[in-house]
Amino acid sequence: MMVGALALGVTSASVAAMGAVGDAAQVTELSAVQETRTAGVVQVKGQVQVPFRGAPASKRFVLRYPESGWTGALVIGAHGGSGGNNFDPTGKVIGTDDTALDDVIGQHAVSRGHAYASVDRDGAMSADEGLALTLAFTRIMTGEVTRRLTRAPGRRYLLGLSMGGGIARAAAEAADSPYAGIVIVAGANGDAPTRERRQRAMAAAWPDIDPKTHPGLPDDAPRVRAFADIIGTPVAARRLWPYTAGNTVRAAQAAQAPAAGAAGASSGRMRVPTLEVVGTWDDFVIGELRAYAARVSPREQHRLYLVDGVWHMSGDDDGTQSFMYVATRMGLDPDVARAMRDGPSYIPAVQEAFDHLVAWVERGVTPPASQTVRPRERLK
Repeated sequence: MMVGALALGVTSASVAAMGAVGDAAQVTELSAVQETRTAGVVQVKGQVQVPFRGAPASKRFVLRYPESGWTGALVIGAHGGSGGNNFDPTGKVIGTDDTALDDVIGQHAVSRGHAYASVDRDGAMSADEGLALTLAFTRIMTGEVTRRLTRAPGRRYLLGLSMGGGIARAAAEAADSPYAGIVIVAGANGDAPTRERRQRAMAAAWPDIDPKTHPGLPDDAPRVRAFADIIGTPVAARRLWPYTAGNTVRAAQAAQAPAAGAAGASSGRMRVPTLEVVGTWDDFVIGELRAYAARVSPREQHRLYLVDGVWHMSGDDDGTQSFMYVATRMGLDPDVARAMRDGPSYIPAVQEAFDHLVAWVERGVTPPASQTVRPRERLK
């Protein structure tokens, strides 16, 4: 979930190189499996062997499905960042990334009668590592669901957030995508040229308005308004700027900012129905996603839903707490972490978009046009 996720360089070609997901899993061992049944839902947790840096590696996973009334669909959740532990604002471990998307889509998907699975990509820092894990995990879970429910999933869906959204974007552009439809939430890898121009401009302009060195600079100062244009969010979102801007400056100073035309290129060619959801205050990716939406083809395969006033993570998403912890470790003013916590939610819009995707794929119901909505306002 850190700034490095913004440079996710996955492409549809790299998906194709790894092969399509078949209808049955390869022989793969699940270990340390624990199964529970609660309120009509079966939960399976344990370790799964997936490819990692050229060798099998054991990763945490979760699989859930209804005891009865399964729709025949399997939903895969691709979390943000590179995986591992999640923290509260004090640094206490509160979870791991196999369950990071439970509040965003996992619980909702199962409540709709779908099977849901997610894997913790713990340690997978590169695009291809994350993509290989996601595709292999999908293949494995397809086999496991087939074994448990006695029939293969008729449809697979993928929802990815942040870095996981970059993986989902690559899958959406792949000619041999194994997914019937995709939801991208605050996704990386939107439009590389836009991102690279913006990062260079931010690194150059931030020192002139950094509140640490320029306290009391008013919102209507020309430098502040100019920076709003660069970062892509309104001045009203200024409390949140230090996190992304500070990380961008650090990357530039360490000579780690990507060069123009480097990693993160995406074709914009949609191969499967794809819906995106992002907040208008998302200073990680909003500019890139607007640019991506402007060049996507075919247009009828894609929608971009903007939720007004929402940052990269919803205030009600438990993953926000890890960002708050990192903001504290960066030495940012405590108000930055509070702004993350106090932000409104895009989770209802994400879940509504997912339902529209299923209706689109399975019943041919065209989803609402791209639009901007207020938090908790329905798409129309």
